[in-house]
Amino acid sequence: MRLKPVDDSPLPWRPQGKPSERFRQFCKRFLRVPKGHGAGQPVILRDWQLELVGSVIDAEPQPRLAGWMIGRGNGKSSLLAMWAVFHLFTYGQGASVVVCAISQEQARIIFNIARTLVEQSPELNARVQITKDRMYIPASYSSFDCLVSEPQALEGLDFSLCLVDEIGVTKSDTVDVLMLAQGKRPTSTLVGIGTPPAALEGSVLQTWRQLHRDLGDEFIVWREFSADAFQDHDKLCEHCIRLANPAYGDFLAMDSFVRAAKTATSEAAYRRARLCQLIASNEHPFIDADTWDGLGNGLAVPDGAEVVLAVDASNSDDATAIVVGTVSATPHFDKWRVWEKPRDDDSWQVPVLDVEQAIRDAAKRYNIREVAYDPAYFTRSALVLAAEGLPMVKYPQSPTRQTAATNDLHSSALAGLFTHSGDADLRRHVLNATVKESDIGIRLGKTSHDRAH
Repeated sequence: MRLKPVDDSPLPWRPQGKPSERFRQFCKRFLRVPKGHGAGQPVILRDWQLELVGSVIDAEPQPRLAGWMIGRGNGKSSLLAMWAVFHLFTYGQGASVVVCAISQEQARIIFNIARTLVEQSPELNARVQITKDRMYIPASYSSFDCLVSEPQALEGLDFSLCLVDEIGVTKSDTVDVLMLAQGKRPTSTLVGIGTPPAALEGSVLQTWRQLHRDLGDEFIVWREFSADAFQDHDKLCEHCIRLANPAYGDFLAMDSFVRAAKTATSEAAYRRARLCQLIASNEHPFIDADTWDGLGNGLAVPDGAEVVLAVDASNSDDATAIVVGTVSATPHFDKWRVWEKPRDDDSWQVPVLDVEQAIRDAAKRYNIREVAYDPAYFTRSALVLAAEGLPMVKYPQSPTRQTAATNDLHSSALAGLFTHSGDADLRRHVLNATVKESDIGIRLGKTSHDRAH
């Protein structure tokens, strides 16, 4: 492919002020809104956009890592494209801008916006050579490349600015390669942008967010727009929408949220994408909501019934629950008691004495045939209760036992062979249960410890 000749003269521009102010001037002087509201007009950056980019480029020293969590639809791709073009043309000799994402098509979203911005600017377009996935300025040996986020494709990079779109679903080994590439320059910045993923555990976005909480801006500059603290609010709560979407009321209107809520694959998916709420969803559910709800009859286990108690005990990082089930032709289940770790209390411990007392209370109400428990976290309590005459029965949760029990319970649910009370806590835990498949069937797991309850 034969490339066009370019203008090697400096840009006709005399910037002033701190880097974010120069960025604002550059956008207004050289860039035009490519489409939509204000198409063809100079780009006028909003204050929140300047603060986001300025949190990185105004910092001294410039950070190695930066992350943004922001709802979809706020123009982040356009803002990143503007930043990339600004960096490409103003960094100086040897600028290397890289944009990558989980697929080449996703990475091209930012690149193609940047390309359009450059092509619509006579001064910029005259000084750059453009191919399908690359822009190059011969006068400064500066480049802008569009790459897929695969480790093998990123080996050997020497970037001055790397933008990773959808950092929430980017593999950690990809990010490791990018971070290792930073040692080749005195300054280079890796920026990850995204919304919370369905699988929070192991997510780079979740890791970076926690790093900022622990270490602050000195290690990683983190900015988020999120309604995560208000997961109990309605999905169209305007307060939550404003928290996660700085463009709301500007170029983002309420009807876009109504439409997104109706078309999303699930409410959890909508809340992650549009409200930036960290909600782990169950990709491999034990049972679907319709099947479970169809087994409910709203009845409690009657006093004096012959029952089995099942105790799922924990120490501090999980929930402890007691379920009661009748010994009958059609077993009936209900929650007896549940203790759950508060969301923001890392010092919480399961009140073991309360758990023991709850079992004694159940014995006063029902005719208990046995109390089944996993000895992993309940051996001491079981010994105490057995000494008091309660029928404690060990049930170690080994993979073999769990697989047999899970398959039996699953087939019984599908066949309608048991009922339950419809208790909300019991429903929540059951629907949060996920299954792991093996050669001999399925067994229970959880989406994550901090979100299962």
